[in-house]
This record gives sequence, C-alpha cells and structure tokens, in this order.
Amino acid sequence: MKTTKNYVLNTFLKLTEQTYPYGYETLLVDKMTKCGVFPILDIDKHGNYFYKIGESRTIFASHLDTVSSKYTKVNHIIEGDIIKTDGTTTLGADDKAGVTIMLWMIKNKVPGVYYFFIGEEVGCIGSGDASGVIKDFKGKYDRIISFDRRGTNSVITFQSSRRCCSDEFAHKLSDELNKGDFGLNFRDDNTGIYTDSAEFTKIIPECTNISVGYYNEHSIKENQDIDHLERLALACLDVDWENLPTSRDMNKDESIYSDYKRTSKSFTSNQYGEHDDWYDDDEFDEDFDKDFLEFEGGSKSKSMSWSRDTEDDDCDDWEFKSNKSYFDSGNSKLTDLNDNTILSGHYGSIMNNFLGKIDKDELEIIRSQYLDMTNQNDIDFYKYLIEFINDDNL
Repeated sequence: MKTTKNYVLNTFLKLTEQTYPYGYETLLVDKMTKCGVFPILDIDKHGNYFYKIGESRTIFASHLDTVSSKYTKVNHIIEGDIIKTDGTTTLGADDKAGVTIMLWMIKNKVPGVYYFFIGEEVGCIGSGDASGVIKDFKGKYDRIISFDRRGTNSVITFQSSRRCCSDEFAHKLSDELNKGDFGLNFRDDNTGIYTDSAEFTKIIPECTNISVGYYNEHSIKENQDIDHLERLALACLDVDWENLPTSRDMNKDESIYSDYKRTSKSFTSNQYGEHDDWYDDDEFDEDFDKDFLEFEGGSKSKSMSWSRDTEDDDCDDWEFKSNKSYFDSGNSKLTDLNDNTILSGHYGSIMNNFLGKIDKDELEIIRSQYLDMTNQNDIDFYKYLIEFINDDNL
C-alpha cells in the first residue's frame, strides 16, 4: 500500500505541475517521458498517444489536456487527502487523475490498449478523429473504459442522456471494483455528461466512464481526493477486465429521458416524476460567479469548441467558435422562460443531464460545458438556472 500511495501521489503531483491546454499535450508527453513518468508511447495519425500491453479487447482511456486558457504553473495545496491549488489556476485533476491510474496499470503490466487522447476539453478532438476510422476499432474491442468522472462511485451507463454501456456490464464492473478490501462503493450512474469513450458508442459495445475522485472540475476550486485515487489504483489491478460481459446492442439508440417540462419551477419527465433534494439557497453565494472559474470555456459536448491561434506561443488568444450541436433533439432555441415552458433541443438535453443535481458546482459545469455566454439565449437560460436553484418553493 505504501508503494502504491507514494507512486500515485508523486505521479499526480508531477503531472499537475503545469496546466496543459489543448495544443500542449506533446510538451507534457515529452517532459514526462524524459523524467521517466511516461513509458515510450506510440502516437497515432491524429496526435493521440497510446501504449499496448499483450493481446486484449479492452481500451483504457484518459486525456492529456487541461481546462485552462494558458500553459502556466500550478501551486499545490495539500490538506489531508485533498489536493487543490492556491486559487489562481485549475488543478488539472481532470484528467491527470485518469492518466495517473493508467500509468499505474501500465507499470503493473495490466493487458490492454492505453489511449491518452488530446483535445478532450475542446470537443473530444482526438477521440473523435480516432473513432472516425472505424476499421481501427470495430470488431477488435469489446469495451473502452474512460477514467474521467468526478466523484468516487460512478460507473457511467449513459452519456448526454444516451446509453453507452449495458446495465450488465456496469453491474459487473462495479462488483469487480468493490470486491477487494479497498473501501470502494461503485455503482451504476446514468447522469454522465460526455467524455472520450462516448465517441466510440457506435463501434465498441461497452463504453463507460468511472469516477477518479476529482471535484469542481473546470474551475479554480478543483480538487482531488488522492486517497480515492490510491484505492482505485489498487482495485484496478484485481479487475478481470477481459471477462466483463458484452451485452449492449450498438444498433439500438436508447435515451433515458424524454423532453422536460417546467411547471411551477419543477422538472418532470415520463420516467421521473419527482426531483431529489435541490440546492439550499441559504448557502448560495451571489458573488461566486465573479471568481469561481479561471475562464469560461471548454466543452465535452459537441455544441462548442475553442481554437488557439497557433502563432501565439503563450496560448493567450482563444476564440470561441460555435459548432453543430451534439444533441439530436432540434435547434438550440429557448422559449419564454418567464412562463410554463417546454425546454427542448439543447436546453432540454442540459436538464436531462442534471435532473435533481443542480447546485452551484453543477451550474458552473453547465455554463462551462454547454453555454456560449456571448449568446443572449444562453445568457437568459443561465440567469434562469440561477433563479431556479434559489427559488424558495423548491
């Protein structure tokens, strides 16, 4: 245990010494290879890095880029099992925690194909490009497991409200992770947003994302539960990855939610008629909006992306560009928010992902991942959500 703890802690701290925005992944790999943190990785034609051990039908995935507007030094603050920053930068636990787990598994020679994707935070660029070459993956792999989920107990079954892995697979993987004396409590979670594994749902049967112990991602309050990461690292060595069930029908498009209706400031669906405990407005800080995020941007959905001026070595000049929405439910049009409405299209999909979970932190995830704060409809929707989580009637 001591060896695992030292390895996980030291590796994580080394990986998060700097922020690495999209475009700086090669710098990270070069630095970490020279100092022995990374093995010698292969690189595909899309710029993604990978490492292969044995013959396996399993892909493990994490991403190398950080939500940040620039390449800059991170000042760590360690309080017990929690690692955070001094509040001037993001930490980068999203997703250096996942990278740490995969490096530990490589060190212990767990069979699999280990993919370190680029550009996840700006629209899953690396994984999207890779999955576009269907012949490289279809029929060759049964599962892809991303290590890129907040919290400590999720095995994701739906991403952006679309099924990504079967319940049978999620149950078995949870059992495998929980079976040792590591104090883990993984279970199915259908509230996934979007990460690299979701790009493969049409060509790999079982695609999931599991919790690696970070919180408040995409913000200067991001922090990592290093104790969870250490215990997860140990558990991953005992999982029978190759014999996990393969049950999902890739040709079946399964969505968990219907459109949401707003009635007296509550959301209902055909499947879920009640919400969980909502945010306590007594704890809401009106001023959090001013200092919570290091910058507004980054997207795990296909609704927005960021591009960098390649001539700017300091990566300070970022330009927002709108793309075709990932969501299939129509145009991103918001009807009157001051009356009973149907939240459809982009906004309905957002509510699908956050049913019963909208608090201050979730609100900032919505803003950073789904909304263009130069668009008036998105601004109005954001203001509406602030009102929604502060309503005394909830």
